[in-house]
Amino acid sequence: MGVMKKRKKEPLGELRMDSTADVAFLLLIFFIVTTIFAAEQGLTLVLPGKQKQKEDTVKVKESNIATIFVMADNFITLNNKAIEINHIKQAIEDKLMANEKLVVVLKIHPEADYGLMVACLDELRLAKANKVSLKTAKK
Repeated sequence: MGVMKKRKKEPLGELRMDSTADVAFLLLIFFIVTTIFAAEQGLTLVLPGKQKQKEDTVKVKESNIATIFVMADNFITLNNKAIEINHIKQAIEDKLMANEKLVVVLKIHPEADYGLMVACLDELRLAKANKVSLKTAKK
């Protein structure tokens, strides 16, 4: 009768964890350096200079003003007449041809969609309306 001896399992190779942290930090640095960060884009507006005196205020005739109003329900009017966003460019171009001194007042209700305001500004820029006034209004 033979006695069976239990065989000891030999340990497999060791896995050294010394350089794991180094590799993790190298990967972190690599991805930070190679990532392109998106710069936040804003609206570029040319603002007028500071008024030094009350006499610097310019009075504009009512006939030289076109008013675009974006209501709380995102309904748009041009001089109190309903207009679609994609028709603003043509309407303002026509008004600018008839009157070069035209000033466009863009009134936005505080609860209106921000994207709609930007779309209106884009339409005015495409129509080459250089005199634009922004205003927050409820009516």
